[in-house]
Amino acid sequence: MKLIHSLNTPVTRERYALVGISLMLLKYAIDVWVAWMFFNKFWSPRKYIIWPDGDTVTLLNLNPDERVFALTMLALSIPFIIIGTVMTFRRLLSADLPRWLVVLFFVPVLNLFLIGLLCLLPARVVLPLEPMNNSETQVPGLVAPTWGVIFRSTVVSCMITVPLAFFGANILQNYGFGLFIGLPFAHGFFSVLSFGWHNPQPFGNTMKVGFYSSVLAFLLLFFLGIEGAICLIMFMPMGLVLSLLGCLLGYLVQRRPYSQSAFPLLLLLQVPGLPLLMGMERIMQEASPVREVISIIEINAPPEKVWSQVIAFPPIPETNRHWMFFTGIAYPIRAEIEGKGIGAVRNCIFSTGPFVEPITRWDEPNRLSFDVTSQPCPMKEWSPYNIHPPHLDHHLSSKKGEFRLIRLEGNRTRLEGSTWYSNNMWPNGYWGIWSDAVIHGIHLRVLDHIRTESEKS
Repeated sequence: MKLIHSLNTPVTRERYALVGISLMLLKYAIDVWVAWMFFNKFWSPRKYIIWPDGDTVTLLNLNPDERVFALTMLALSIPFIIIGTVMTFRRLLSADLPRWLVVLFFVPVLNLFLIGLLCLLPARVVLPLEPMNNSETQVPGLVAPTWGVIFRSTVVSCMITVPLAFFGANILQNYGFGLFIGLPFAHGFFSVLSFGWHNPQPFGNTMKVGFYSSVLAFLLLFFLGIEGAICLIMFMPMGLVLSLLGCLLGYLVQRRPYSQSAFPLLLLLQVPGLPLLMGMERIMQEASPVREVISIIEINAPPEKVWSQVIAFPPIPETNRHWMFFTGIAYPIRAEIEGKGIGAVRNCIFSTGPFVEPITRWDEPNRLSFDVTSQPCPMKEWSPYNIHPPHLDHHLSSKKGEFRLIRLEGNRTRLEGSTWYSNNMWPNGYWGIWSDAVIHGIHLRVLDHIRTESEKS
């Protein structure tokens, strides 16, 4: 009760940082001890940074022992969550920031930026407000910016974040939360801080600066040959939203004149902070979950006739190519097979090379299962340069596949195609939407061709 009653009591940044570090060390020590002593497991610090993972989102599907472990660790977190929430609320009160920002305490990665920000911002200083002239529409103290100031702010932010994007993607070769969430959020936040360095700026202009700087960053990544156009387009919806959220937080900070003294420190925090986060992800990286994509069609032919097209099919006409495959995404051309039965090798030839698929189950004419031991690049990047970003190698990895032929009435066949694969780019849920759609498109190109060939008289 005493903790709840203290909600309206501001807390200094020094005390907030001290309590936070102490609780973090204490909780990690308790978690490591409980996991090792009672469950014989290693508890990684990555569990606090990378979320959601497979254990989190499939809690109800875990086996009983794993479920007990997950619920135990969750129960141990509750007291620390309560204390952290109360301390963050009090620190927001002290910094005169909107109290609703406490919800960011529960958002992965963004909570790290919020905590770091609250550890740096000074306590609230009460300044007398100038009387507002009724003829004025701007908030007192806000200064209309020049285009030179806007250009400077966008360039400064890009000079920091674009090299960091190159470092994370090409040097660390880690496509994680630090690169895809932390970097765009920080980009928007620091572009607005740079914009309002000397004078507080109005909301509309700060959001414009965030948008302009984000667009400039995308263009630089493309024209400097760091990334291709299609991957940037895929990332743009999430990246722009995160950047504008960073702009919103930056606007709330830069409106307070007493916090401007902390601007240089906040800007410098990005340089070591983001590479450190990316490096921690790289060191503590775990295997991504395996996803399954299933596609289904019905064919007016018996399974015996469909089977011969499943194991090997002739070239697919280029006229049947879906618009998606004109963007550089690899697409299937034909399939060949060497041998028969388990141990035979099926080669599915794509536009970028062959998939080598040794057969693991041959149940003619009902089921064909195979592993994937070798695969080509998933796409050829759209770029004025001959680039090969690291995510083209083993970040989208096919594991195995299967065709299931189900006999239907009227000499018809239900053909189901499945692919199991992993996507090592995070957040997995977002990038999984894109990769699932691509694999489903590949499935339909093959299945439609099999249907056409099987239904020929």
